[in-house]
Amino acid sequence: MHRGPDISEHWSGQAVGHLLVGEGHRQVFAHFGRVDHSVVERLLAEAESASLAAGDVVSVRKRLFNVLVEGLENVHVHAGEQFADTGFALLVDAGDGYRLAFGNALPMATAALLSHRVEVLNSMDEADLKQHFMLMLGNDARTERGGAGLGLLTMARKSHRPMVVRTLPLNEGAAYFVMELAVMRG
Repeated sequence: MHRGPDISEHWSGQAVGHLLVGEGHRQVFAHFGRVDHSVVERLLAEAESASLAAGDVVSVRKRLFNVLVEGLENVHVHAGEQFADTGFALLVDAGDGYRLAFGNALPMATAALLSHRVEVLNSMDEADLKQHFMLMLGNDARTERGGAGLGLLTMARKSHRPMVVRTLPLNEGAAYFVMELAVMRG
């Protein structure tokens, strides 16, 4: 199984290194750098292999894949060319479920906006999330890069909440943005 480079050597290590600490925690994959279609396919294949080996039921695999696809797609689409090489994705099998983390550098204002959106989604219950999702599906305000918030909403609906976000300063106008999620087996 491909594990990738040591996370302690990457900027994301200070934000998500704790995910690897714990009885039975096992890194499924760690990817650092650009996220393109081939990377997404490879990481999904690694996640599927690990999930099948762990004997996960179909519903857990489906939720895991939904969250993985949305998180990887966010890094791919929203990092932009300026920050494309700063992306990362981490998947850890923690025994009771999976811990996922995604991130990349972003303009400071975008990181603040995303943090606020996640805070709002974390405050919603399941019924509110479902109703909001249905409203968003009918929203014609989406851009060619997405932008309507469906990816964040899908991650909120399919993962164990709260979703956790962290920002780490990069420079005066940009920050590293990290999103941490969990998909539980039970």
